[in-house]
Amino acid sequence: MRVPVYVWPAIAVAVAVPIGTAVWAASSALRAWRSFKRLRRKVFDGLGDVTNRLAAIDRHLDSASESAARLAQANARLQASLADARVLASAFGEFRSTVARVTGLMP
Repeated sequence: MRVPVYVWPAIAVAVAVPIGTAVWAASSALRAWRSFKRLRRKVFDGLGDVTNRLAAIDRHLDSASESAARLAQANARLQASLADARVLASAFGEFRSTVARVTGLMP
């Protein structure tokens, strides 16, 4: 039995199309897998970077709170020193007015 000539191209197309489709699907899947791996790697690298930055921010906040506590203590000492200075200035003013009354020479 003899096979007509137009059947051979039909068989070739029937075999080539599924093979070509399978190759195209495999290459698309491989490309998608590589893109997914690249995205995953970037996400986890970015997450590690964010974690490191958060740790640095936490350290800076700790040092800022320590600085704020030192600043509050320094402010309290300054206010006490200013109160002492006001008392001394008042006492000096009283002394000066007393001396001015006694001597009468102070301008």
